[in-house]
Amino acid sequence: ADDSIPSSVVEGKLSEPTTANLAKPSITDEDIDALIDADDSIPRNARVLDDGLAELEVRMGKSSDGEVGSNELFDVFSGPETYNPNVDPESAVNWPGAKEGTRTDVRLAADLSRALKQAKFAAAIVSQMREEEDDEGNIHYYVGKKEIPSERMHVLKYCVSEAVKAGIIEDPEILLTERTRLQLVVDEIMSQPEERLEEIAMSYKDLLLSDNLVALMKERLNAMAYRDMEARRQGDEDRFKEQHGRERAILINLAKIGQGLVKDAQALGAELEVSMLEIIRSICEVAMDPSHKDEAETAIALKDAVRDMRPLLDDAFVAYLKYAIAEEEGKLARGGVLDDPEHNRWLFVLKIVQEGVYKELSVGVKRYIDHIWYILRMKTKSERKALLKQLVDVMPTMDIRPFVKVVDNIVGSLGSAVKGEFADGVLLGDMTNQLLQLQRDVNDILPPDRINELSKDADVWAAKQRELLRERRNATRQRLEAAKETGNVDVDEIIKPGHEAE
Repeated sequence: ADDSIPSSVVEGKLSEPTTANLAKPSITDEDIDALIDADDSIPRNARVLDDGLAELEVRMGKSSDGEVGSNELFDVFSGPETYNPNVDPESAVNWPGAKEGTRTDVRLAADLSRALKQAKFAAAIVSQMREEEDDEGNIHYYVGKKEIPSERMHVLKYCVSEAVKAGIIEDPEILLTERTRLQLVVDEIMSQPEERLEEIAMSYKDLLLSDNLVALMKERLNAMAYRDMEARRQGDEDRFKEQHGRERAILINLAKIGQGLVKDAQALGAELEVSMLEIIRSICEVAMDPSHKDEAETAIALKDAVRDMRPLLDDAFVAYLKYAIAEEEGKLARGGVLDDPEHNRWLFVLKIVQEGVYKELSVGVKRYIDHIWYILRMKTKSERKALLKQLVDVMPTMDIRPFVKVVDNIVGSLGSAVKGEFADGVLLGDMTNQLLQLQRDVNDILPPDRINELSKDADVWAAKQRELLRERRNATRQRLEAAKETGNVDVDEIIKPGHEAE
């Protein structure tokens, strides 16, 4: 067999899972399937992590004595099949959510491309770095056998931190931390009675729901296969049989529990999606009201309706619109019907609603955008920072936190541009260096302590407003529910005086 392929994989003789530590979780397959299949609103292409876990479970649990099937090289590291009969791999690789590295339509500005390369290089160094302390208590940094000066390592760490905050790259420390935690949970389960397996696993829900879980499990399987191969070469084939059998049994159980958690989360997401769709439906009903005489009257009614629903147009709804549009575009693109008017009507409805919501929300952030644009127009770093300081010094207390949030959102759009999910990514990428400097300067001029001090009066007012907003949101939901049931709403009866949505 080719040395690049572990012989234990080629021969289909990975250590079989043992019965120890193979306790049956209380979440049965029937419960899981009934939970998720009872709701048709859950999109099938939202189950990527679940499918990965299911595939991994089947591959890990495959008996070496069983039939391998048509694939003679039953490689547990190859991952689930990517074939889809509705997809032409030559022309349908650029849909939203496509696997990293498969998109060919992403154009990056020179500055953003350079920042991405530098961030990836820094992340690669930091992820391989190890710290050692000498006898005098000094910390030394090493990559392999080469020592890296502490000043340079701090620069590399800062580069990674800045790129992660902007969304340009994923945080490499998350993968390192999750790899360590997976080792921890496996060791803990091995040392405990098998009936405690699920109890222990439930303490690591965030790990079992991580996007990295499938890759980390495959990594462990790869390591086991390599050790099996080395042991076989040395004539001691059974050296790791018991140990690997127990670990594979644990991983199988973790994969099953992870599937249950994923489907629980999907069910909760479907419930939340219903409330989001109800808002969209209410906006559409206003647009389709036959009592409007012309487009101008419809536009006025829509504007009033969106303003009336302002309490519901929060970050969660804006995020849902982005998610729903990406999911719909991906589904249509994979089916080759993205431009087919018979299929893309719902996509256009979502985009029209998004445009109207953005226009309503933009009223509240326009002045912050103006401030940021004035800063970015300055030619030198010192001029940009000086103008930012002057603006902050005279900024009303109520504007401090919203201004910082808008800056973070704009800089965060660089990450969307890298993934090809931002329409004006090239234009934004041309300002990469200025935007990253702006975020640095905001952090310097407005550290958390100063933000708290400048915003304390606004925070007291905001707490009262949040309570009023909660009441207004409940009132607006009552109106939507009444409209759904009766087709008409008596505002005076549904909403008590003083609680009207403004």
